[in-house]
Amino acid sequence: MKHSYSIRAMQLVATLACALCVQAHAAAILNGGFEAAFSNWTRADQVGSEGTFALQTGTLSPVTLTPVPAPPQGLFAAMTDAEGPGSHVLYQDFLVTAPVTANTTLSFSLFVGNRATAFSAPPTLDFGTPTLNQQARVDIMTTAADPFSLAAADVLQNLFRTLPGDPLVSGYNTMTVDVTALLNAHLNETLRLRFAEVDNVNLFQFGVDNVSFSSGPSGTVAEPSSWILALSALLGLASMRRRRSPPGVTARHGR
Repeated sequence: MKHSYSIRAMQLVATLACALCVQAHAAAILNGGFEAAFSNWTRADQVGSEGTFALQTGTLSPVTLTPVPAPPQGLFAAMTDAEGPGSHVLYQDFLVTAPVTANTTLSFSLFVGNRATAFSAPPTLDFGTPTLNQQARVDIMTTAADPFSLAAADVLQNLFRTLPGDPLVSGYNTMTVDVTALLNAHLNETLRLRFAEVDNVNLFQFGVDNVSFSSGPSGTVAEPSSWILALSALLGLASMRRRRSPPGVTARHGR
């Protein structure tokens, strides 16, 4: 059949484009490496707090200049730091636009720098509580909730939290959490990814970097640059097949 290779190649291009677009856009976090500062992110600090999430670069914390690891990706990470107590939240809302495949995960790199002698984890992000409160956590929650809420109805899935007995200083460590069931249960809804840190005992640096979703059996999702290259290669193949068949010539198979 005339141009059969070209047609087949174009069909493969279309199929691949559809599959990859569905995977890549089921849910997405933008600027997960903080190379565009806090674009796409929202910062919230409890009234009366000192400090906030700031950009970290190099090997010193943003405010107290405490030694910390360098950002694991690129030049920047987000990090809480302050001379006094406070409660700080960093969040991004994202839309679940399509059913996600098995093994869909959310990954992020965290640095935990608790300068107190222990973690204290009461069920609140209020630094003004009379009890000791020295903790960090990561949650997916509803967008209708107060950014500082820990109510069971507001927190849909806890992805990470510090607990008494944990190492006081660690990281940057990469955490990977399966969120397949959660995302599929909230199709076409906007959810909120929250990073939170509260301290009323001593200094606490909480660093965040490398935030992204990934999908598929291998736990990876094609980044835009990857699937654009793949599509370009297939389009080039189709173009080459067309050029090999002069006008008016029909490819023959057998006699």
